[in-house]
Amino acid sequence: MNKKNRRNTDIFSLAFLDIIACGFGAIVLLLLIVKPDLPSINLFSEDSLFKELFTLKEEKKPLQKIINDLDLEINQLTEELNAKNEEQLELIQETDSVRRQNILIKDIDNNLTATKQSLTEDMKRILDQERDEEVGGIPVDSEYIIFVIDNSGTMIPAWPQLLNEMENILKIHPKIKGIQVMNDQGAYLFNGISGRGSWIPDTETYRQNIIKLLGNQDRLGYSLSNPVKGLRTAIANHYIPGRKVSIYLMGDDITTGDGRIDSTLKQIEDLNTDKISNTKKVRIHGIVFVTGSRTATKYSQFIRQLSLKNEGTSMWVNIPGNSGLVDCTIGVDCNFNSD
Repeated sequence: MNKKNRRNTDIFSLAFLDIIACGFGAIVLLLLIVKPDLPSINLFSEDSLFKELFTLKEEKKPLQKIINDLDLEINQLTEELNAKNEEQLELIQETDSVRRQNILIKDIDNNLTATKQSLTEDMKRILDQERDEEVGGIPVDSEYIIFVIDNSGTMIPAWPQLLNEMENILKIHPKIKGIQVMNDQGAYLFNGISGRGSWIPDTETYRQNIIKLLGNQDRLGYSLSNPVKGLRTAIANHYIPGRKVSIYLMGDDITTGDGRIDSTLKQIEDLNTDKISNTKKVRIHGIVFVTGSRTATKYSQFIRQLSLKNEGTSMWVNIPGNSGLVDCTIGVDCNFNSD
């Protein structure tokens, strides 16, 4: 019985495999018969690739120009930014400088206040007292000095004394801001530094050079002994409101266009008066060299009144070999005799 069952099982298994194989083969054959014939398309032909490449190249050109323009704009904006940064830095530095100056000014002001408070009553009285108009000496508060010199022929005997007095005047002003020298006609005698607003620097070398240059009077030419033009030039070219200037008029006589010295005094007074504040623009000092000139008396009266009316000081220098006489004793009963 066991043999019978084994034979039946083998026969059935073989038949089943045959059927499966035949069915699979039929399906394969059917697929081969019904498979459609699809066309072959080359999506990446050479022509299409070249066209795409050229198109991309053409599109690249405007894009590159845009990039270049943007780079240029970036560079310009960077330069502007750097300039703004520099301006801001300069402004910060200026602000710091002004702040430091304000601090320094405040410190100086505090020091001056403390110093003023420490002055004794006698020192305050000396500082506050007014100069004696009759006897007072030459004030030395000037920042600038102008010498207006009569270099006419009558001044030849007085020339060494004139140079000596110039040195003395400079000595009593040990440190000033500027010097000028001109004759009574307004001609600058130190030609290297002349004209409106020009000043000879106050150094020892320049002081020596001024005296040396004036040592030879013949080289300077000769003037007309009329100081109006020289004073007008000195005031017009060198007066600035707030600047302390002293003019030293140095000579021995005077000649005027109309022969009258009171009208000359009036001209000078008008020149030297600030019309707004009604104050004198500069101090005018007068130094008379007594050379025996025929107009010595007239010139002495002129200088005395000139210095009196223009906040200056007058003084006389006697020249050896001359009498030294003027119209009156200096400082005593010296009234002006009007024309």
